[in-house]
Amino acid sequence: MNGVPLLGPSRGPLPAETDVAVIGGGIAGAAMAFYLAREGVEVVLLDRAELNREASGTNAGSFHLQLAIHQLSGKGTDTDRDRLLADARLSLEAYGLWQQLDRELDGDVELHETGGWMVAETPEQVRLLHEKHELERLAGIETEVVEGSELRERAPFFSERVLAATYCPVEGHANPLIVAPLYAARAAEHGAELRTGVAVQGIDRVERRPGSGAHRFTVRTDHGDLRAHRVVDCAGAWSGEVAQMVGLRLPVRSDGLHVNVTERRPRLLTPMVQHIGRRLTLKQSSVGSFIIGGGWPSRAVPGPRRYPTQWQSAAGNVTVAVDIVPALADARVVRTWSGVIVFTDDMNPVVGESERVPGFHVCVASTGFTFGPMFARQLAEQMTAPGKHDPFPDRYAVDRATA
Repeated sequence: MNGVPLLGPSRGPLPAETDVAVIGGGIAGAAMAFYLAREGVEVVLLDRAELNREASGTNAGSFHLQLAIHQLSGKGTDTDRDRLLADARLSLEAYGLWQQLDRELDGDVELHETGGWMVAETPEQVRLLHEKHELERLAGIETEVVEGSELRERAPFFSERVLAATYCPVEGHANPLIVAPLYAARAAEHGAELRTGVAVQGIDRVERRPGSGAHRFTVRTDHGDLRAHRVVDCAGAWSGEVAQMVGLRLPVRSDGLHVNVTERRPRLLTPMVQHIGRRLTLKQSSVGSFIIGGGWPSRAVPGPRRYPTQWQSAAGNVTVAVDIVPALADARVVRTWSGVIVFTDDMNPVVGESERVPGFHVCVASTGFTFGPMFARQLAEQMTAPGKHDPFPDRYAVDRATA
């Protein structure tokens, strides 16, 4: 097994044409480039900055199987329950792919299956834990609800505020600094052209006669034009802006994402911890520092500036962590950072080909670090071998928000 190889030059002249132009160099874009190039498809990946610079490289690397707070905030309808069950089954499918990634990419993505707790502090949250556990059981995810003395014995690091928790033995985390670059490196080895520092400024649809072989799109960039038969929008938080270039509206929005890191401490936590009702994810790294996240916001600023960190989120996030694990009370925060995360308005991913704009594809998911590789592989299968993968559900439709 090899590590992450050094990427070759990615600043060369832009090719004049390609079969597929992938826009966005995060985990979804890099995975798309890999799975397409591996099948012999001609691919050019474009990123306006550097690979893995945004959400894919700035998240906390958590690998969740338990249904999370943003998924559970539905209306409790049968439709909502069906969506949750489908999402839970998707998590299992994504988990299966992650288990193969080291071998598939011939490298170590540092996936650690540490197990994971989801905690509850109120009777209402405990009720949600039980409902969530039942859905996960139906979906085939192994979880258990632990309360009372058993919880104190198995997780003595929790405060008395924690009334109950569910435990999933196969949750964990991977290294977000490695996965997308490794995908990109393997894509390049299969012939994909990677171009960073190239900003897409517009996408023109090209009129063509059926069977003429002409390219459907001209991707206009600040480094010249690229003609492409197909385009895949993997721009994450900026995917809506890319889609607007061809007249589509995606149901996406973005927000900042704040993360704290403490000084190193003796081993306390092996499983990661998340909260069913408050914004918290917590894990202890292999070197002993605690990584504290959970979706605390950062103040939005116009691009190309990055979202700044802010004291309110740093303090609020740490307060929740100390409420749940009191031993963190005197741990010093030594670093904070903020990234960006994309959400979809209806909590469903946007994956597939537009019916309104044939040849224009999208691959975006709210929990993109966990699901990005799986959706990229499935979409690549549909593009290279139609019929190999089942059609995506209607709720994933690219055109669903376009007026």
